[in-house]
Amino acid sequence: MTIDDPEFLPYRQLHGAKGSMHPEAGPCFVCEGRFLVESALVAGRKGDLRVLSVLASPAVAASLGPLPECTARLSLEEEALHELVGFPFHRGVLCAVATPPEPPESQFLASNRIVVLPHVDNVDNLGSILRNAAALGIDAVLVGRGPGVFERRTVRVSMGAAWSMAVWQREDPAPLLEAWRANGGEVIGAALVADALDARAWQPSVRTALVLGPEGHGLDAAWLAHCDHHVVIPMARSMDSLNVAAAGAILMFRMMGG
Repeated sequence: MTIDDPEFLPYRQLHGAKGSMHPEAGPCFVCEGRFLVESALVAGRKGDLRVLSVLASPAVAASLGPLPECTARLSLEEEALHELVGFPFHRGVLCAVATPPEPPESQFLASNRIVVLPHVDNVDNLGSILRNAAALGIDAVLVGRGPGVFERRTVRVSMGAAWSMAVWQREDPAPLLEAWRANGGEVIGAALVADALDARAWQPSVRTALVLGPEGHGLDAAWLAHCDHHVVIPMARSMDSLNVAAAGAILMFRMMGG
């Protein structure tokens, strides 16, 4: 096989790439490194993901053991592998996974603990928030404008939470959030505003949506107005705020009774 074969299409020139395409399955995403690939393979064996192919050096490819049904085992010598992906690749193994369908909206509407991201600028922050949400037991995440949930770096930073979490992405997430609130939910915005409640005294309701603003300027006036109440994490040593992923982790922990 050569790097020009169609099977290698999802892996071509990955540096800076947001998504990939498979010649038969269409849109897909790429996992990098042993941990992510093995996690995807576990999900593939359960039927939760469709793992299209695994790519590694011959020795590493042979060491992976049985693959899910219909998963192709591809191998290239290291020099050809570096040429294919477009940078020196030292994580050992990659896999291409068909982009899964979005969960039904009914699942979102039935969720009790959700996180809403109207606009995220930084792909690393999106990946970190998804990872935090998965680790802390959040039911669902609603994502607005910004990086895609299945962009290569989102998947990598999320450590697989991009597919293990229930995630919806909308250009404007407000209508879906309003439909959720109509079933008896409280919307809480993380914001540095005068009437914000100290997060240490915050008692989340049974059904709570936490809204986190973008990194640079936080929630805009329209989104502040969407919220029933606001919470703030007190700062020390003249610091004005935390990174959105760090602040989100603290508030998600509070949501889950921490």
